[in-house]
Amino acid sequence: MVDNEDLRMAIYQDLLKLASENKLNSLEKPKQITLLSEPFTVENDLLTPTLKLKRNVAKIRFESEIKKMYESPVIEVKKKE
Repeated sequence: MVDNEDLRMAIYQDLLKLASENKLNSLEKPKQITLLSEPFTVENDLLTPTLKLKRNVAKIRFESEIKKMYESPVIEVKKKE
């Protein structure tokens, strides 16, 4: 399911809607997203016991996904006709 483009676009549009409702500026709105099949947990070493993200571990683990997002163009939201 994480490779489904329709699902990715639906989630992205929801994120943009939430960002607008909360008056986030353009720098605070996501330009790209990647869906992952595995949640962040303490067991897979992505979270601390207090449920904080281990940024250094996540940066290494998701290096290729992060690079791909920066190399990809900004997601274009298709207007409903």
